[in-house]
Amino acid sequence: MASDYTKLPIVLINNFIWDLASGSVSGYPTISSAVWNISQYVYKPFFPVNENLAPDSSKMPYILYDYSFKMPNMNTFWPLQSETAMYTIVGDVPQIFYLKNFIYDTLKKYDTSAQEINKHIKDTTINFKCIHVDQQNFIVDERRIDSYKPKYLTSLLLTYDYTK
Repeated sequence: MASDYTKLPIVLINNFIWDLASGSVSGYPTISSAVWNISQYVYKPFFPVNENLAPDSSKMPYILYDYSFKMPNMNTFWPLQSETAMYTIVGDVPQIFYLKNFIYDTLKKYDTSAQEINKHIKDTTINFKCIHVDQQNFIVDERRIDSYKPKYLTSLLLTYDYTK
């Protein structure tokens, strides 16, 4: 069976986080607009790092992401694949703190987080085994020449294992 290289695990995770925030995951209510006002967005606010000019900076926070392949444990059965992704959350304070905490709480549960994503996405071609998240850095003030309004950044590092 040929692999579908257009189906990216990180995009499935992004979609799960968005669906969870919007109340589209069975058994979970819509997240409070004080945490993340999802009604302001036309598009899901997740952008690959190479599209960093795409976000509408009037609608914040948004998330820039990138991922890389990671060598799985050498004692692991070879079909297990592993990736590391970096989320950079851009926005105003305190919203980036709230969003960071929401994503962290969603993904910190290792195999339980993986099972929740598998149950929601209902995709038999990708099966998450384990997901965990760490904070990568403290908040950073990003000042730009073209704007007097500063943006703030914080990052989360996701590590996840899956089979295809």
